[in-house]
Amino acid sequence: MRAFALQSWWKKGEGREAVVTHPLESGSIFYRFGTELYNVIQKKAPWLHTFYFSFLEHAKLHRSTRMLLGKKKFLQSIRDHKPDIILSVHAHLNHAYFKLAKTWNPAVRFVVYCGEFADGHGFSKHWVNPHTDLFTGPFSSTCEAAIKYGMPQNKVKEAGFILREPFYREKDIHRTTKYLKSLGINPEEKFILLGTGANGTNNHPQVYRELTRSINLHKYRQVVALCGKNETTLKNLISQARKSKVKMIALSKVDAEGMVALLSHAACLLARPGAGLSAEAVAMNTPMIFNLWGGVMPQETNNLNYWELKTGRYVSIRTPQELPALLSTDIPSLGVTLPKYPPIIDILLELTKDE
Repeated sequence: MRAFALQSWWKKGEGREAVVTHPLESGSIFYRFGTELYNVIQKKAPWLHTFYFSFLEHAKLHRSTRMLLGKKKFLQSIRDHKPDIILSVHAHLNHAYFKLAKTWNPAVRFVVYCGEFADGHGFSKHWVNPHTDLFTGPFSSTCEAAIKYGMPQNKVKEAGFILREPFYREKDIHRTTKYLKSLGINPEEKFILLGTGANGTNNHPQVYRELTRSINLHKYRQVVALCGKNETTLKNLISQARKSKVKMIALSKVDAEGMVALLSHAACLLARPGAGLSAEAVAMNTPMIFNLWGGVMPQETNNLNYWELKTGRYVSIRTPQELPALLSTDIPSLGVTLPKYPPIIDILLELTKDE
């Protein structure tokens, strides 16, 4: 999501060419299998990722160009596009791929953007390569973690969020109201927003069932569920809603304008503590309850640590049964004031101004 958001800003705002590539998934069947395994773990048993993460941290699969799979495809890609800057948003692209890029053209700038909020058990050592041109991250706590793990301080810059364009606009209550009504949401009433990951990972049906069973424990009569690509969840929720006194609005894909409207009006967001959706919630100052059903993935601990760092606590559930009672408590939120566009744009322009 960050890569495509930046691509849009770079092309529309700056009138420059930008291409998004996926060297791991497209590089080899083995790497694609690893990505799919990660997705399965995220869906079925997040706690298992502790072991997978530990394996990846020690295996150093993407440190050596000699052992790297699919490097010919990567080299062909950069030969075709001839980039001035390569921006990595993935922990495993910052070593062997960096070496390949510099072998192709020593003058190409290689920048890392790490979306993690803070240090933690899941802050991968692979994010840090002292030889890259620059390390960037959304917060000072991200940058401090990089310095702690060996990144030279003079090569580290706080860069804020990289979000899609609608998040940077001034709030438009009329537009939000119109959008909510178009979905069948009553804009006069707050609602619970159930978030999902990019792979449609969620337990929305179980959560919705508990909200309807415990209707006397909370005041909310509207629930909006983001289902992503998960058609099974979507159909399940629509079926449940026919018999419920709590209105269910189940949605598949929602664009950036839709996310802005939903997050700005939601009483709270229930979602896993991933960096993408958490960043959007922070941008809109939306209270969050973290859904830790199935356990915590290592990289999610980084964002939970940031919440504790800034608010002193975070609210979470490990079973759907815990949610209804929590809705009557104080749910913390975090907010940032976004500039007119992502600061990373100016940082990248500064790197290319002398070219």
